[in-house]
Amino acid sequence: MQLDARTIDDFKADRKGITPPLPTILRLVPILLYCSIAVTVLLVSLFLVQYRMATQKRDGHLLQAKTLLGQKDASRNDRSALEIRIKKATDVKSWVAGSRQLQPLIMEITRSMAPKSTIMDLRLERDAASPAQLNLAPRLGPDTTNQLDTTLERMATQKYRVLSPEQQLGRGELAYRATLIRQEPDRQPEAPLPPAPKP
Repeated sequence: MQLDARTIDDFKADRKGITPPLPTILRLVPILLYCSIAVTVLLVSLFLVQYRMATQKRDGHLLQAKTLLGQKDASRNDRSALEIRIKKATDVKSWVAGSRQLQPLIMEITRSMAPKSTIMDLRLERDAASPAQLNLAPRLGPDTTNQLDTTLERMATQKYRVLSPEQQLGRGELAYRATLIRQEPDRQPEAPLPPAPKP
């Protein structure tokens, strides 16, 4: 059966129990949802940027700490090298200060040599345990038999006493060995105390 389109009636009946439309304020819910998604994306982006900057700062600080540790090690090595040099310089200074009393003795030995006499070798050794004693070991050239006596006489002017001398003559050279002890000048006697006054 074919109905005429113009004569179609509306058979829809009014339904009961249909809920009323949502209030207008609830239209903000989707807007708030999209805004919260945008804010979340923005905050995550800011977090990633800050994280990257913090990582770069941390790497920079670690590199700086490594550089400072290297400089500290270099400074420690320089300081230990400087302390070694200071110790060597102090030893040289002590040696020079300790050899001052030997200089007049060496000058007397060299001045006592005759024009034709030669000193082949001259050794002066001092023990740290007994600095007042010197081990003298000169080696004189040929024809210097009388030269040794002259040298010993000149050394006596420097207040040195000769102990256990030994001499050997071989190949025209005179080897002499002795221990020298520095004689301290005699102490001046103390002045007597004046008598106590009588009461």
